[in-house]
Amino acid sequence: MKKTVSILLTFIFAFYFSLPACAKKIQVAKSQLEVREIQTRVYDTSDTNEVLKAAINTLQDEGYSILNIEDELGYIQAKKEFKAVRIDKKRMTGYGFLLAYYVTLTALTYGLEAPIMADAIRKINNEKSPRTIVVDSNVNVEPYGKKTKVRFTLVEKELENADGYSYIKSSPRKVIRIYAAPVYQEFFGELDKSIFYEKI
Repeated sequence: MKKTVSILLTFIFAFYFSLPACAKKIQVAKSQLEVREIQTRVYDTSDTNEVLKAAINTLQDEGYSILNIEDELGYIQAKKEFKAVRIDKKRMTGYGFLLAYYVTLTALTYGLEAPIMADAIRKINNEKSPRTIVVDSNVNVEPYGKKTKVRFTLVEKELENADGYSYIKSSPRKVIRIYAAPVYQEFFGELDKSIFYEKI
């Protein structure tokens, strides 16, 4: 009996703990000044409306839905949603231990407690299932002397799956303020092209 339980536990740990987890976004702490430099670009034009229109086009090209535009303030609010698998290693480890406990209990009771394993399996499957990721963005366009300054900010929200079903809870599991320079460089690169096309 003990040998059977040991084999079951070994199998569970080997299978579930070897699951590939999505790499976490490691973000080195930056000062507010460094963050602003990453998020800001100055354009050699005094036509803020032209830059505002280009920013709207760029966001739409990148898959964002425009939620709000304040022409006078030079402000754009946009949102993008997509599905992605984001495995939390700590949660998966906890669920693995829970499943191991249930398997042991089931073995010791000769299968009488087998139904309780469904709870741990459901939690593990829920953790491995795609969840909704919401990216909120804000763009500020303002005069900067004879030039125009643009600041672009991003916040990513990972929404919680509820019990493995398609229903999504309103409260996010995780909120990440994105400071990765390549993300902003890509946006400003596309904005450069859009401003160029606006002038043609």
